[in-house]
Amino acid sequence: MAKHIRHISINSTKPLSRAPRRVLLGTLLLAVALSGVLHPVTALSAGNAPLTPADFSGFKGVVVGDVCNLRSGPGTSHSVLGTVLEGTWLDILAIQNDWLKISYKGKEAWIAAWLVDIDLSSGGITAVITRTDVNMRQGPGADYPVLGMTQRGHTYPAEAKRNDWIRVSIGGGRTAWIFEELLQLTLPVIEETIPVAGDMVVGPRSGSVTVYQRPIKGSPVMVTLKSGDSAKYITSRGAWIAVQTSAGIRGWVYGPDSVISAVDDPALSFGVSETSWSLGKYSSTTVNATDVNFRAGPGTNYPAISMVQKGDIIRVLEVRDRWIRGISPKGVVGWVASWLTTGAPAGTSPSFSVALDASSSVRTLTLQGPFETCRLIRNEGNTLIISTSEFFRTAGRLDINAYEFESVRIEGSDVTIKFSETPSYVVQEQSPGKVVLGFAPTITGVEVRREDDGEVLTVHTLGYTWPTVTRNGSSVTMFLPGASYSGQASLVSGDLVRQVNIGTTNDGVSLSLDASLSGTYLLKKNANSLEAFFPNPGLAGKVIVVDPGHGGNDPGASGPTGYQERTVNWRIAVKLRDMLEAAGAAVILTRLGEFEDATPPEDWKPDIDEYSGDLAKRAAWSHKAHAFVSIHNDWHSNPQTAGTTSYICSQTLNTCESRRLAALIQKHLTASLGTVDRGVKDSNFFVNRESACPSVLVEVMYLSNPREENLLRQDYIQEAAARGIFRALEEYFSPASG
Repeated sequence: MAKHIRHISINSTKPLSRAPRRVLLGTLLLAVALSGVLHPVTALSAGNAPLTPADFSGFKGVVVGDVCNLRSGPGTSHSVLGTVLEGTWLDILAIQNDWLKISYKGKEAWIAAWLVDIDLSSGGITAVITRTDVNMRQGPGADYPVLGMTQRGHTYPAEAKRNDWIRVSIGGGRTAWIFEELLQLTLPVIEETIPVAGDMVVGPRSGSVTVYQRPIKGSPVMVTLKSGDSAKYITSRGAWIAVQTSAGIRGWVYGPDSVISAVDDPALSFGVSETSWSLGKYSSTTVNATDVNFRAGPGTNYPAISMVQKGDIIRVLEVRDRWIRGISPKGVVGWVASWLTTGAPAGTSPSFSVALDASSSVRTLTLQGPFETCRLIRNEGNTLIISTSEFFRTAGRLDINAYEFESVRIEGSDVTIKFSETPSYVVQEQSPGKVVLGFAPTITGVEVRREDDGEVLTVHTLGYTWPTVTRNGSSVTMFLPGASYSGQASLVSGDLVRQVNIGTTNDGVSLSLDASLSGTYLLKKNANSLEAFFPNPGLAGKVIVVDPGHGGNDPGASGPTGYQERTVNWRIAVKLRDMLEAAGAAVILTRLGEFEDATPPEDWKPDIDEYSGDLAKRAAWSHKAHAFVSIHNDWHSNPQTAGTTSYICSQTLNTCESRRLAALIQKHLTASLGTVDRGVKDSNFFVNRESACPSVLVEVMYLSNPREENLLRQDYIQEAAARGIFRALEEYFSPASG
């Protein structure tokens, strides 16, 4: 739905209170420099619109203190109920003086307001300046330097409220803090609703569905859609759906927890899950027993792939004997015994459906409907049209953006499948009322070419492939599941990649590489090709991203005496940069100062539905690099916990090399510092998961440990930490490191 919006006011009648004092080192007064950066706009009149509650009930807040007490009442005299860590999201229930009443894990408690940033940005809230000559400060307190000055009537996007201070966006990627009594907050409300023809809306499958900031569970929560709520469909990527609420909030919902419907044709049904995508008009059946097996085929001899429960509605794809093939509420395609369901008579079939099943290495797309004949038409621009003899009497599309599939559209008598790369498929069945296509990659050729800075092995493909990579010393094996090989040569060789053996099995294609003359490799997935770049050995000419964790308004963890993580991370990063540059490497720092926010590449332009926050800016640099190292220092509630830990993400294309680099960092860093080796751990950290090159996040020491905090203050320890990471990178790019 398209909405017309205007703004109404949030009353702020809080008395002046003392903000916590902070000490900032090395900050600059930027009033003159910012004079060309501030971008206020003319304020909108709030008119006589009703005011929202002054206690911010219904808002969310994120904890900004390291370890914060939750208390039974609004004050330090009340008993401690528990603690929450930095980054924890809370539901705000009320504000009393300088304390927030919150809900966390279903329980109510109180927390100091200066330890929480109340989220304002997700609600499209604006700050309207109400006084003249208002200071804009670097932090939430009068002790922070003045960045510039603003005037009555100017407005800025509001990002967060911390106690009596509001953080606003001032343009150019910068933020500033303004005392709350000097402004008025306004938020958009719906004035009228205008339906948009052909639109799609998304709502909860049952109860409610969470809208996340990024397409992963556990990322910050933007809002919750409750029963009866809906949001506009933007696109879908894999199992996630990008939406925009009526208040203008953008985010992602998990497909299996959501229902998509078309405004023009509510009978048109959509499904989005981890391994299946579908649209159509279906007959349905209801499961009438508990703990029912959902099987891989029509019989009890087939394995169970999941379970369905009493009351679950199955969208029917076909009926064979006494078995029903359908789509479960969670999007799984499977078979259920008809005697365990009601409402689907024998022979029932959907009026039409298009279903993509990607649960195996061969992806299957099935079209069913009341047509007698159809023909397949391949067009330029990576599209395939299945043109049938009957009209569907509706129109709709579903974005997929997974594997080789971009989208599926039904219109008139045609089903149009758009691909992100040229597909490889076979027609498994074509009969009246049914077409089944099987998609599996075909390797059409393998070649090695020499470049000035290394050697590139290119695997040319039709269709999507994602390799499984293993390494044993200098021997690297890439296995391409489900693939077949149609090339001519079985042996390919180059200078750095001395030998490539290509073998085929029933399960896929295997490439065995001798990489003994190159220290490492970098994998890149392109449309219809997979590239493995083997650089010349040594650090000279390598591009390495050094990411000093935290920064800007995010101090990270703090030690017992208050030493901040952003400070030590920055100092280690600068020393590492100097060492790498002296060895001939090109270094990219993701932030340019101890108190600076992350800065992305100038040519970085995220899509409208993509996360574009601080972590995304850091990860964006990985597309230009041979390696990415994010420097952090850890925190634990037990002050005796100590040591060094490295993290990688096992779900990336370059996992194998990330793990090797992480092991080398652990080896050299613990030797350089004399710390406990806590090992290499798997994680879902954003900068690891989204990196386009081998990526490691290293926790050098524990700031929460008094001894290690004191060590981290010392210049020689910072130098030793940088030296350990440098030696790991030096060995990583050496042929002898295998």
